[in-house]
Amino acid sequence: MKPSRPHPELLLSLSRTDRHGFTELGAVICYRHQPGVTPGGSSHDPGTVLSPLFNDYGDPRDRYSQYADLHVRASLDTVGDVAGGHAYGWCYEYRPHTVNLTRAQSMATFLRRTDRQMAALAHQMGTPGDFADYLTHFAVALGITRFAEYTDRIRPDGTRWRWMNADQMQAWIRRHEQPVSTPAGR
Repeated sequence: MKPSRPHPELLLSLSRTDRHGFTELGAVICYRHQPGVTPGGSSHDPGTVLSPLFNDYGDPRDRYSQYADLHVRASLDTVGDVAGGHAYGWCYEYRPHTVNLTRAQSMATFLRRTDRQMAALAHQMGTPGDFADYLTHFAVALGITRFAEYTDRIRPDGTRWRWMNADQMQAWIRRHEQPVSTPAGR
């Protein structure tokens, strides 16, 4: 299978979510705005990180529509009883609020293509052994080479984004897989 061409403007925004006793490591596809090249209008500064929106109007300029609401995720047992404390249940999926027929067809087409890419990568690189490897395969399948984490503080580049390459992303996942230790007696 032909590899995906690199998309330097795309990135995977990493996050850890702890809700209702469940923890999830995940990533959502975003893009960095480039005026005149990427959708987003003139109200955004160059380099602003935006989430793709689905466009069922057939606008050829909106090449990010297929990535709207596409997530990759894994569950995490924070006490370390399940999967030895490592992320498990890896998957990629759409998580939209609404879906019409046009969108459902677009999603199915893109998921089938991604499945073929993931299978080809597993054949070439081996089956992923953990979520970090799975996320790397997913990024390669889509031509994504950048990863980021939104932070509470302003970074040296003037944004709130901590930028990562694939090795840094893998370290981020392994760091977040560590069970949270509780003080003795609690």
